[in-house]
Amino acid sequence: ITMCTIFHKLILIAFAAIGLVSCNSGTSLEEYYVNNKENNDFVTMDVPTSLIAPNADLLSPEQQKVLKTVKKVNILALPLKAENQSEYSTETVKVKDVLKHDDYQQLMTFGEPSKRMQLFYKGDEENIDELVVFARDDTKGFVLARLLGDDMNVGDMIKFAENMDKNGGNLDVSKFEGVMDIFKNKQ
Repeated sequence: ITMCTIFHKLILIAFAAIGLVSCNSGTSLEEYYVNNKENNDFVTMDVPTSLIAPNADLLSPEQQKVLKTVKKVNILALPLKAENQSEYSTETVKVKDVLKHDDYQQLMTFGEPSKRMQLFYKGDEENIDELVVFARDDTKGFVLARLLGDDMNVGDMIKFAENMDKNGGNLDVSKFEGVMDIFKNKQ
């Protein structure tokens, strides 16, 4: 075996490795968050569950159990302004692509094409580790929210939200008012 043959084989192996890596070069949702966290066009917020329900001791044992499965909520929003129409279109396509290729399963979709909310999850319906809400309005912008946790259950979370809503609950929604405010001042 000559040096030239070894060199050629190494080049072939390198190209094969590059080909394998490039097949899976899609950005993960985590990377998308990190890449845009410092972008001034985006609004980001990390919310621990202790801020969502500060009076957790007043919740029923069932509600406390559901709340314990959620570790934190990450929010990334892009308010639509006159000067970022192109960026909004580009970023919307990127988010859709990430959700499509990052092993997320779509749970449900609400709305019409210009105003839509989609729910995605990772794991199985009984043991969800990540729940993603992608809500967009083509006149206001989009919000991408990630609920991170351990063994979250969709049915339990829906019941939890309904009970909190019915009872006036101890859910502190004031922590999220700033996120919705970003859409009020569109330019």
